[in-house]
Amino acid sequence: MMSVLLATHNVADTIERTLEAMAGLDVPDGGWELLVVNNASTDDTEARVLAWKDRLPLACLAEPRLGKSFALNRGLSETKGDLIVMTDDDVLPDRTWLTDIARVAALHPQCAAFGGAIVPAFEGPAPIVASSYFGLLYGASPDHGEGAIQPMRGTSLYDVSGANLTIRKSVRDAGHRFAEGYLIGRAGLMGEDTEFVRQLGASGLQIGFAPKARLRHIIHPHQTSWRWIHRRFYRHGRTAFLQARARGESAGFPWRSLRGLPGSGLRWLLALARNDRTDAFRQSRALAYDLGALRQAFSSQGKTP
Repeated sequence: MMSVLLATHNVADTIERTLEAMAGLDVPDGGWELLVVNNASTDDTEARVLAWKDRLPLACLAEPRLGKSFALNRGLSETKGDLIVMTDDDVLPDRTWLTDIARVAALHPQCAAFGGAIVPAFEGPAPIVASSYFGLLYGASPDHGEGAIQPMRGTSLYDVSGANLTIRKSVRDAGHRFAEGYLIGRAGLMGEDTEFVRQLGASGLQIGFAPKARLRHIIHPHQTSWRWIHRRFYRHGRTAFLQARARGESAGFPWRSLRGLPGSGLRWLLALARNDRTDAFRQSRALAYDLGALRQAFSSQGKTP
């Protein structure tokens, strides 16, 4: 049996599209269950989810504490499957999503967790940025082959996203959980999935990848605006500083970010004056990361989640 765990918060505009796609999934051997954790929603998300009970093997749980990690950990305690597949409330999985995950898990028993393929599904024009940024911005997956993967070069981080992440029941039973200081509200710290998988790897567990287990991530038009993109980079900068410090790769105040601000700002303005959009984007990204690191250093939330 497989369990699909989905945490949701105030996304009545996409959750039904996700559930409709899941209603068309091929059923894996042993069947599957869908656990939707309503994370402090204030819209009609719960009613829309419950309307699908006749078409899906669905159970709806409630987690009143706002925060995605709270919701995921609540759901993990209730899952019954030998494989636990975690995803988001704005995705459209391919019909063979679950059967492909099950096949790869059976072929690679040495792997305790698996990432899967994620492709951005833009509702409007794609942003005018290099597609190499789509991973940071929209969770797009790299071209991993099937089976075991290694951390990204020079880091202890794995390039997999929580929107398409599977663990074996043994991982849950061993007590692995998501750090609960992440994604509390729209401006909350990002990276709960990155930190979770990093900790699995640090504990000696092998991470794998299932490239044919694909889903599309719905990207709304406002999520391609420069304002949204740079706000995203700012949040990444906050998390990158915090996680580097937790790993012992950085300590104290980020003086380097502070010293880099004037130069990044000046280079950004010069690029705008030249109408060089590529360089302007690169410089504004560096500026956003530095500002995010400084914000986190000054924040009372600067402790490790």
